[in-house]
Amino acid sequence: MTTRPENGTGLNAQAQEVWAIVAPALQDSNGEPGLPARAHQALQTWPTHNLPHDLWQEILALLPLEDQTRLAHTSHPIQDILEQLAPQALDPTAHTTPGFTRTIYTQTELDHSLNTGKWVEFVPGTDSNLTIRQGLAEVHGPGTLTAITGGTVTALDDTHITTVAGGNITAEDQTMITTVTGGTIRAHAQASIEEVTGGNVYALEQATITTVTDGKVYARLDATIATVNGGNVWAHGQATIGTVTGGAVTADGNTTVTAVRGDAYIVACGNARVTIETSASDVRVDAYDAAHITAHSGTITIHSPDVTITSDSGGHAVINHA
Repeated sequence: MTTRPENGTGLNAQAQEVWAIVAPALQDSNGEPGLPARAHQALQTWPTHNLPHDLWQEILALLPLEDQTRLAHTSHPIQDILEQLAPQALDPTAHTTPGFTRTIYTQTELDHSLNTGKWVEFVPGTDSNLTIRQGLAEVHGPGTLTAITGGTVTALDDTHITTVAGGNITAEDQTMITTVTGGTIRAHAQASIEEVTGGNVYALEQATITTVTDGKVYARLDATIATVNGGNVWAHGQATIGTVTGGAVTADGNTTVTAVRGDAYIVACGNARVTIETSASDVRVDAYDAAHITAHSGTITIHSPDVTITSDSGGHAVINHA
């Protein structure tokens, strides 16, 4: 059984540059299982010993055109090889076809591109470890960004962003963000965020958030939040909040909220529907307009004659009239 080498271990600087380009394609290939190991082994003595042409042919067959071009720019000897085996990689017009999007694997290349002050449209390379720190970027999936700490970014097409700590991000088309600790995020069109611990998040049009523990979240237009443990949440329209255990929540329109436990504060406006479970005795609710409150515990203050209160007969809820 052949193990697959990782991260260019044991290669010199020139070989590492080559490996960074070819490794993603080799390790994701459905071709010969030993190809990544053979290529890595051959690069251990490169450029002192040339790679066999048949190995180059196997490698180039798995590389997209852009990677072939990037490979040609690593050294003059490799450029000579590609002139023979993949002349299209040296054709400057080959990258101007409609719909062409760059693929970026290295942080150095990304930083250099973002320093130009122009929009950079790209796909992160497979298993990439890239961070956007500044500039203007449009990121296409499928692919993964390790972090965004600054800049203005639009994420599309199933992009996965591990951490957002800063910047202005628009997430669309089922983009997934694991953790938000800062920055401003506008999530549309079934984009999803697993956890918000800081920053400002606007969830729109069926965007979903799994957990809010801190930060500020604005949910509208069928957006869904599974759990609010802290922070400040404003929910409008058809937004749904599944469980509240803490934090401050303002529910407006046809929003639905369920408070389970904890020291949460909820403002219910419009036609919002709030349910307070028996275990949520510390929850406080200010009810306005035509809000409907189902209260099994907690403290509810009514600010409008149109508020509807449904309370159990056990008297666990405290109801005040402002």
